[in-house]
Amino acid sequence: MKLLTRLLIGILVFVVLVIGAGGVILGFVIDPNDYRAEIEQAALESGGVELKINGEIDWSVFPWLGLAANDIAIRYPEQPQLATLTQAQLSVKLMPLFSGNVEMSSILVDGLKLNLITTGRANNWTRAQTAAETPAKDEQQDGKGRSGGALKGLDIESITLSNAQLRYVDEAAGSRIEVNQLNLNTGRIAPGQEIPIELSAQINQFQGDTQTLGLNAALNTNAQLNLEQKQYQLNALDATVELNSAALGSKPLQLSLKGKVDADVAAERIDLALQQLALANLTATGQVGIQSFAAPIFSGELNLAPFDLKQLLTELGQSAPQTSDAKALTAVGLNAKLAGPANTLTLNPLTLTLDDTQFTGSLAIDLKSQAQTIALKGNSLNADRYLPPASKEKTGQQSAGSGKSGGERWSKEEIIPVEPLKALNLDAKLDLAQLQISGLNTSNLGLTLSAHNGLVKISRIDADLYSGTLRNAVTLDARKSPLQISIDKKISGVQIGDLLTAMNGSAPITGALNSTAKLSAQGQSIYAIVNSLNGNASVHAADGVIEGIDMAQTICQGINNVASLGINTEQVDQSTPFANMGGNFTISNGMVSNKDLAATLDAMSLAGRGNVDLPKALIDYRLGLTIKENLFKQTCSVNNRLEGVEFPVNCKGSFDTPPAKMCKPDASVFANLLKAEAKKKVEEKVSKKIEEKLGEKLGDEGAKSLLKGLLGN
Repeated sequence: MKLLTRLLIGILVFVVLVIGAGGVILGFVIDPNDYRAEIEQAALESGGVELKINGEIDWSVFPWLGLAANDIAIRYPEQPQLATLTQAQLSVKLMPLFSGNVEMSSILVDGLKLNLITTGRANNWTRAQTAAETPAKDEQQDGKGRSGGALKGLDIESITLSNAQLRYVDEAAGSRIEVNQLNLNTGRIAPGQEIPIELSAQINQFQGDTQTLGLNAALNTNAQLNLEQKQYQLNALDATVELNSAALGSKPLQLSLKGKVDADVAAERIDLALQQLALANLTATGQVGIQSFAAPIFSGELNLAPFDLKQLLTELGQSAPQTSDAKALTAVGLNAKLAGPANTLTLNPLTLTLDDTQFTGSLAIDLKSQAQTIALKGNSLNADRYLPPASKEKTGQQSAGSGKSGGERWSKEEIIPVEPLKALNLDAKLDLAQLQISGLNTSNLGLTLSAHNGLVKISRIDADLYSGTLRNAVTLDARKSPLQISIDKKISGVQIGDLLTAMNGSAPITGALNSTAKLSAQGQSIYAIVNSLNGNASVHAADGVIEGIDMAQTICQGINNVASLGINTEQVDQSTPFANMGGNFTISNGMVSNKDLAATLDAMSLAGRGNVDLPKALIDYRLGLTIKENLFKQTCSVNNRLEGVEFPVNCKGSFDTPPAKMCKPDASVFANLLKAEAKKKVEEKVSKKIEEKLGEKLGDEGAKSLLKGLLGN
């Protein structure tokens, strides 16, 4: 037994010595640099590339079969330079080769410069193959079969890619991407073992000569790679990115990712365990699964911890909105489960947190058509918190601007963008239990929207407020030019007094408001919409009071001041109750016309007719007040001859004319009243004198009877 052992050891030593001696002899006899031309010609014939080895080719035999090439250049014929290489080193352990295994020392690639250029139609990294150059199907299969069984195992100590550069130029777009300081280091690469990987790079994007984006990226992970089964795992993944951009200002943006990736390409499956995704002050966790790459099916859960949206926008180089409540938008969060059919990303159920408000529902995106479907329900939202802070300067500027008239009043700036409307592919349903905005409290708000191919239909804009309801609908048709707008409005039973008190703190008028309107317009600016406004509307209010406008007092005092007609103006009520008030309006190209305004007021009735020219901002309207019989007797004893007489008030001027100057009574009516009263008094005096004369002859009773018959009264 000992003899056999010694014999085997002796044979092994002999083989090693022979191989070593052969390697030394081979190193002296054969110089690989003598075959430089043959190597370059073989690269051209087999790979179709022009290979230039400008430096020395070094090699070793024992204990490693090694090769080192220096200063290499590669290009396709008649193409710009594709790549250059400072040095590449590769060595294989000799002894394992006899058993069909490959054990390599470190693979080193230093100074790689890869230059990729495209003109939009052609590039420098591919070339057209002829039929003669394409391997036959049988040859491809045979080659795969032979290579698959040639080696039993692959074992590499490490792979190092150092000081690499990559440059991608798109000449047609005038842009380029540069990857500098690209470094890759791995640990041992062997079947069934985790491979430590470290990767870092600096990436810059340019448009022309201007840098638009800069990235410093680093990645560390332990990889398990089963190339034969196409199964890949990245464990303990830790990646960081530092983003620089002019839009972000001088401060770079930090992005980090920690988690695990498990991919089975053959089974078309990827699972991502997201331990932490951090962007500025935003942090996300969750699990995401994808099955079927051609028609993806998503699963998992995504959690977005509450974050300060203002801070995030600032760090992204955007202007954070100014809000009346400094704490608004400081607690925004999201939680959702991923589900849905193939080719659809669905978040259901979805919970969205906006400070003190919570929305629940779902969101779905069709990956092929990009169609989006949203359904959300919220509890209570105080929108006043999110409005800009009040600005006296801004208010003053707006007031000054309101002095414009005519065509200057309405802006021609386009406020409704057409292209974004055409791009919408959205179905949305939003509901909110409570909303406070501008001091107004509303409930049961609802919106239903459908936007496809430039046709936007908001079929439901609903709200309940102050004992009444709003039911509105709007359609925007961007398929036509100019943009077509239609509006359908309905207000039922809204208490005007409660509404005005909430808005202004006082209510000059009360009552239940009912209104309907069907309107149409076209255009994208206020000017175009006002000048093209058409349709009809009706407005009615019932069982209300006009506070502070004592019409009875005004009429009594006004008539008494014009002429002493026997009116007592004391103790007139300081309000004007009304039973019904309203009218119907027609609008044609911005001209609003009304012929039937009517109101049943305390002690009088009101009628009105006229026009409002919206494009020119002019008013031409006539109001008529008529005293009703016996209604003034307790507060204002009006002469019976004034009952039933209409007292007209003409309102004429621009929107900026003060009401006191715009509306003036029609003096001709008062003049006619004075004439009639004067005539009446003359008739009374003449009648009295005639009665006295006749009384002397006919007696008092006979004179009165005769005079009455002659004068008809």
